[in-house]
Amino acid sequence: MARTTRRLNVTEAGRSYYAQCARLLDDLEEVERSAASMQTMPRGVLKVRAPVSLDYAGFGVMMGEFLRQFPAVKVEMTLNDRFVDLDDEGYDVALALGSNQKYVNHPTHATRAIARMTRTVAASPGYLSGREAPAAPQDLKRHDCLIYDRGPAPDEWHFSDGRTERMVHVGGSLRSNNSQVLKDALLGGSGLAMLPTFMIAQALDEGRLVPVLPGWTPASRTLYVIHPRPRHSSLKIREFVEFVSACFERDPRWRLAS
Repeated sequence: MARTTRRLNVTEAGRSYYAQCARLLDDLEEVERSAASMQTMPRGVLKVRAPVSLDYAGFGVMMGEFLRQFPAVKVEMTLNDRFVDLDDEGYDVALALGSNQKYVNHPTHATRAIARMTRTVAASPGYLSGREAPAAPQDLKRHDCLIYDRGPAPDEWHFSDGRTERMVHVGGSLRSNNSQVLKDALLGGSGLAMLPTFMIAQALDEGRLVPVLPGWTPASRTLYVIHPRPRHSSLKIREFVEFVSACFERDPRWRLAS
């Protein structure tokens, strides 16, 4: 800076220094805006595991809505019906039907019940042809039951008629940990099966399957979402958990009992 008795004049070096400082401040503001945006906008790859049957519950439609709402997230979805460990297998979130006991009291994972899934015992008309359809749970002992081989007691089927609870031990020629396999065998006339109602609803409507045990309601199952506890989770995980929870809550078919 050049000084005289009447005025101060900025030198060329001073102007250059000022311009560089201004650019640095602009750059710093841009970095801060970008960092703030990243904190409020989820981004990155989200690895999700879900049961095979959710394909029939409109889960793909939900994922499309999620991706439209959060375009900076990429979802890698794996459908299978086995227990997974989030840490060992690299998943960010898992959805599981049935018992949540394997996830309870986990040091870093949280489990939230998000939906109730009703089930139906059904058979194909071909299987029932020439057979007496079961009228009460104990009648299942005379039938070939296709068993979903998951959970602590897959051979025990539980029912209610609104007043009485009943449990019956079932058996049959096919067991599987994959619900799609059981559905295919059910449609082929291999026996009776207890499956999520939404999974066989179309086949029931079309008459390819018929419900059995009128007056008896199978015990429903609960859908859980398993995720890292908030202090261990990223924004994309928290947004996903809240999103799927809200989707199921909006639909009365899945709403948890109050």
